[in-house]
Parts: sequence; structure tokens; C-alpha cells
Amino acid sequence: MTVTNLEQFCESFSDLLKGKPDISTLIRTGRSLVGELVSRKEWIGDILERVLFDKEFSENQKPGIWPNEITLHRSPDRSFLVLCYIWDPGLTDAVHDHGSWGIIGSFLRPIGERKYIRLDDGKKEGYAELEEVSSIVLQPGETTYVLPLNKGIHRMENFGSDTAITINVYGLNVRKGYVQFFYPEMNSVNRVYPPKTLREALAIRALGSMAAPWSEDLLRRVLASALPDYIKKEGEISLAKLKT
Repeated sequence: MTVTNLEQFCESFSDLLKGKPDISTLIRTGRSLVGELVSRKEWIGDILERVLFDKEFSENQKPGIWPNEITLHRSPDRSFLVLCYIWDPGLTDAVHDHGSWGIIGSFLRPIGERKYIRLDDGKKEGYAELEEVSSIVLQPGETTYVLPLNKGIHRMENFGSDTAITINVYGLNVRKGYVQFFYPEMNSVNRVYPPKTLREALAIRALGSMAAPWSEDLLRRVLASALPDYIKKEGEISLAKLKT
């Protein structure tokens, strides 16, 4: 099937995943499909119209880490997600990793990408040493990709003086709940959460800054709770901070 719009793309991508391809085949074929989608411009008008005038569409947008993100499609079986990112002129993303594989296509205007490798072993909390290994500019219709975790550390940048758009496709997460933002100039890294989870993390961090018996009790409740492991990790860090 030739991909001329979002509906056809989602159908074709779903068929690709149903074949259970190995990762190299998935990335190669997926990039071809994304390339076809971002080479067609007509379908984006419907999306922008819905952002502006479709209240239900706007209300169904799930708040995420990136404010310039628009969810275009979630597959019913959760096997993939299609997102649109609108980049203001000069907007530079944080260096970050991913919880899944991803394919990114430049839709409108050139968009820059820098890829990094991690040099440290990740065992020291809050520390990360990165090395930049490539820097490219994607022209409209071109694609790039990321792999999960340390194999997908990169940064996207709109170098231009006009608004840019990318279309991004992501698969099932091998790590849920957060991404990591890296700060190469400081050799540091921290977890970044969507709004709801961030509120929980901030509450836990606040407890770690209060030297009171009740704050320690609350942190121990966090560790004994059914909260996700990444939130319990925040509790471990805050509890350790109280004891220093």
C-alpha cells in the first residue's frame, strides 16, 4: 500500500509489526514508511484543524514531558504510537534517552539531530559522561531513528528561523514512567517525568529535605507501597539524603 495519509500509514505500520520483524528490519522498513508519510503534506491540515477546533481531540491529549507534542495515533494493541512535534525557531531539545525504539521524520523545514554515546557505567547516581558521535540535518522527507536506553541518546534542534515539524513513531517501552535528561557540560543526568508523576517525585524529594521523624516515616511508606519502582527509587534517594 502506498502511504498518502495518516490512516494508511497506521494500517501499514500495524501490518509491519504483526509480522514480528527483527529490530533491523523494523527500523529499515519503518523508516521507509515514515519517509513516505512525511513526504505527503496534505494530511497535516486536518490535524492542525483538530488542534484548534476539536475540543474532544484536545481533551484527549495526554500531558507529556514535551509541551510541543501532539498525539496523532495510539494503536489499539499499544504496539506503537505516532506523535507530532512542532518546533519553534531556534528551539533546542535537551539531550535525552528513550524507553523504546523510535523513528523520526522531518516533515516541515530542516531539523538537526546530534547523537551521543555514554562512556560511564551508569552506576553513580546523577552522573553521566557522554561523547557526541554524530551531527546531521534532516531535510523534509528524511528520517532518523533511536534505540532504547543508552543506545538512543540524542538531541533534536531547529536551527532555522521558521517553525519546523517532525513526525515521530515509538514502540513498546522497555522502561516506563520517565526519560533521562543529560547535561554533557556538567557530566550529569536526571530523571524527567510527565506532570502527574512529577508531582509525586517532587513530594518525595521535598520529604528528603525535611529532617523530621514524620518525613522518614512517609518515605518508608513509599518504599513499602505498590508505587512503581522508579518512584520507589526516588524514595530511596530521599531516605539516604535524610541519613547523611
